[in-house]
Amino acid sequence: MTTVAIDFGTSNTVVSIIEADTKAPKTLRFPGICRLLKMKNKEGKTWEIPVVPTLLFVQESNQLVLGEKVRMQRLGVSQPYRLFKSFKRDLVADFQTPGRKIDGLNYDSALVAEKFIKEIWQQILQQNIKPDQVIFTIPVGAFERYLDWFRDLGNSLQVSKIQLVDESTAAALSYAVKSPGSLVLVVDFGGGTLDLSLVRTVKLSPTYSPQRNETIVQAKVLAKSDAYVGGEDIDIWIVEDYLRRISASPEEVGEVGWQNLLEIAEKLKIRLSQEKEAKESWWNEEDFKSHELHLSREQLEEILENQQLLEQLRRTLDEVVAIALSKGISKTEIEKVVLVGGSCLIPAVQQLINSYFGRNKVSLDKPFEAVSHGALALTQVKQLDDYLRHSYAIRLWEPYNQNYTYYPLFEQGTKYPCSLTLKLKVAIEGQREIRLDIGELAQKAAAEVIFDNWGRMMSSKLAQQLEYRSLESNHQEVCVAYLDPPGKPGNDRVSVQFEVDKNRVLLATVRDLETEKLLIKRKAIAKLS
Repeated sequence: MTTVAIDFGTSNTVVSIIEADTKAPKTLRFPGICRLLKMKNKEGKTWEIPVVPTLLFVQESNQLVLGEKVRMQRLGVSQPYRLFKSFKRDLVADFQTPGRKIDGLNYDSALVAEKFIKEIWQQILQQNIKPDQVIFTIPVGAFERYLDWFRDLGNSLQVSKIQLVDESTAAALSYAVKSPGSLVLVVDFGGGTLDLSLVRTVKLSPTYSPQRNETIVQAKVLAKSDAYVGGEDIDIWIVEDYLRRISASPEEVGEVGWQNLLEIAEKLKIRLSQEKEAKESWWNEEDFKSHELHLSREQLEEILENQQLLEQLRRTLDEVVAIALSKGISKTEIEKVVLVGGSCLIPAVQQLINSYFGRNKVSLDKPFEAVSHGALALTQVKQLDDYLRHSYAIRLWEPYNQNYTYYPLFEQGTKYPCSLTLKLKVAIEGQREIRLDIGELAQKAAAEVIFDNWGRMMSSKLAQQLEYRSLESNHQEVCVAYLDPPGKPGNDRVSVQFEVDKNRVLLATVRDLETEKLLIKRKAIAKLS
């Protein structure tokens, strides 16, 4: 069985397989679309990591260019309307920005993401790799509709098995599987999200064969936390800070200037992981003058504090530790803290985590590959015990109070698989169907993302907000039962068994209590209507 793991990231995408000879994870390199990131360890040893920049450009006649070609050729500078970036974040969002009409085709975030991943899939097949299993990594706080999108995408790739795993949980497995019984916390801070997972593994039994010598383990997710903030927000904050300092507005620098400044901000941010100060020049297309953007580590840390990013990091760490403590696990019992994602290279981020857990526990070995490689460790995991990050609830409208209330089905923190049964009545004489507004409810921390008239992504400070996501993509109510004969008020009419299966899909089994007919059997809620 050939398994491919795809870590679809906001800034970079990493694809890996298990090598047939060594049984070790290997990151795939795709000529032309891969960017080689140079890494250096404490001993001074350097190596290169192939990643695919998550960029897509639509040329004339809907010809697609992706990855490093887009970045190196700076496609989109003269035709920004044809350039797509940060589309993973848009795909995750509840209310997505309208698609762009290009050469007669409407490109929304779902289509762009699908085309991007399918182009990479073609690159995999061209290397004579024939996958029969694909593992996609997803943010800890991903909602059900985002997971459904990946399941549908996996089915279109015609592989026999599709698995989804939290990004930070995958990275934890990468380390914990090697040391069964260990307690590992992963802080995954990438381009779009901050995810934390605390995972423990238990050795079950070794499996020996002439070709394999593996330890099979059971993994348990003990605590997790997340926030929708990442490196792309930091780039925007750097540019906004610079424009304030020179008393300029985004409108004054223009669309091309804004994109140039975002590229420079990313370069400065990366350089400041190694240097105390950095500067870059940029050419303003509006006034035809060369300008200089200078940034120090102290200034960057001040920006992060002002935007409450470091405070949000402290909160997510506190939340994970509090959840672990409620299960009888103290902070001192955490054996290893693994930093993953490009934003973990920021010195201020590392300093905060080092002071929180102690420098000796913290490691930053594979910041860009740990998630993809860790996803492959699922092949060695007999069972992964996980719990719900969000609550499932029925949303009810209260006409007297003019607001919504929520009837919980499964509370956040519930271990799944799990199930419960409700009996429902009809509301009016002759009612022919029972409809429920069912979705996920979560307390989210996010940088509010807004778009200006040119479609440029802007931002504000981090904020906590209660968020409800209907399981129906078009936000229409879910019909759980069609009634024949029509219902009469007063008596229980249908019995609905709700179930969250091992793949975190909400299913329903519906029985008509009057006719004793089984109307629906274990069908996904979002597809009932």
